[in-house]
Amino acid sequence: MASRNNKKLNHFVIALYFRNYILLPILELKPLLYTMKTTLSISLLAIFASLAACNSERSGIEVDGSEATMASETGAPAPLGPDVMFATKPLIGGEVYKTASFQATSLVHFDTAQLIQVLDTSDVIFVKARVQRDTASYTGFVSKAILPE
Repeated sequence: MASRNNKKLNHFVIALYFRNYILLPILELKPLLYTMKTTLSISLLAIFASLAACNSERSGIEVDGSEATMASETGAPAPLGPDVMFATKPLIGGEVYKTASFQATSLVHFDTAQLIQVLDTSDVIFVKARVQRDTASYTGFVSKAILPE
């Protein structure tokens, strides 16, 4: 009888241990796990919604494949027109004249940072050139002496 009581006591101790150290902590964590699961679900839903919104904004952007737009966005120089022989920067500042003469009316003054598009080099002293200033484009004559060779 004593050994039977010992077995019952052992089973009772094991059941009590299981209840106190395994089952109860799991049951106490259940509300916490439910809260974590709900929070995780809401967070994932918010992330997917924001990703979908970003994706729809990206698809609404028009892509302009023109070379001038791509050049202005990348910082590269704009492509030269079909009538342009080459582009250069002057050695010193100068002026674009209306005709191939130093006495002609000056259209615009430029400095050494200005890009000059050369259109024609057939004249002995002047080149026909285009200078772009802000949004305006000035076509006239520039002295060959101030341009690099």
